[in-house]
Amino acid sequence: MSGATDPIQEDLPFETPVRPPASAETPAWVAARPKTEQGPSLYDQLLTRLRAIPWARWRAAAAPVLKSGAGQLSTVAKVAVSRGGGVARVAVSRGGSVARVAVSRGGSVARVAVKRGAPYTVRLAKATARISLIRAFPLLVARTIHLFGFPAVVLRAAIQFAVAHRAGLAIDEVTYFVVDDPAGYTVYEAPPWLGTAISIAYIPTLVLFILAILCLAPALTPRTVLELPTNWVTGVQLWLGLSFAAHALPSYEEAGPVAEQARVGVVKADPISVFWLIPAQIVAVLTRFGGIVPAIVGVLACWWLATAIFH
Repeated sequence: MSGATDPIQEDLPFETPVRPPASAETPAWVAARPKTEQGPSLYDQLLTRLRAIPWARWRAAAAPVLKSGAGQLSTVAKVAVSRGGGVARVAVSRGGSVARVAVSRGGSVARVAVKRGAPYTVRLAKATARISLIRAFPLLVARTIHLFGFPAVVLRAAIQFAVAHRAGLAIDEVTYFVVDDPAGYTVYEAPPWLGTAISIAYIPTLVLFILAILCLAPALTPRTVLELPTNWVTGVQLWLGLSFAAHALPSYEEAGPVAEQARVGVVKADPISVFWLIPAQIVAVLTRFGGIVPAIVGVLACWWLATAIFH
């Protein structure tokens, strides 16, 4: 119908911008995007900020400070200190930046001479190693003795453990052999009586002395008196005899507490303590510095007794 009215259209919001009509070549989805105004780029913003920095004002403020510092450095470089005739002269060679310092003329001048030999640290290390070796040498010898006589070490620890167990004492630890000095020991409860302490420490001594003499006497006396030939049995007898003799005396960890308990008993007028005080103190002194001295004393005593049996 020619007289038909236009369809009713909703009112558009006032804020909606009016879009220009799209051309025939422009796609509809491109024409529908809103167009925004583009600001300056990030590079332009950074350049603007750098140009806004007051470089000239900062340079003018720093110029007096730089000049005063340079003047002070030049003044310090020209100072020569001379007291008591000792003058420090510094000469910088032209070929390289080598500073040569010559200190002379003065009684209070420290002169340092560096030798080209072994450095001080190397000499100090050698001296320390030498002292450590000297201190460790007795322990090394004692460990060698224990390794040589390990049967006696095991037997002594076993006898000591048996005596302490029969005495009814609580036993904390038993070590039959370890490469140390002492090599074998028994950690037990402190005995309440001196007689018990003497039994635990010196019954193994008595047993080992008897075994040492029984091994050394047949190996030494017939050979010296009857001039009999030696064989492997003689070597085994000598080895066992020397092992038992070297470990017959107790260690200081065993003899020391017995000597102290005897000293306390003397104050209380205990007759056993009075009788045992001097022998206990002698054994404690012999065993105080390791197992070397007790081993020498035991070997000499058993050797003399073994050779004196048939003479």
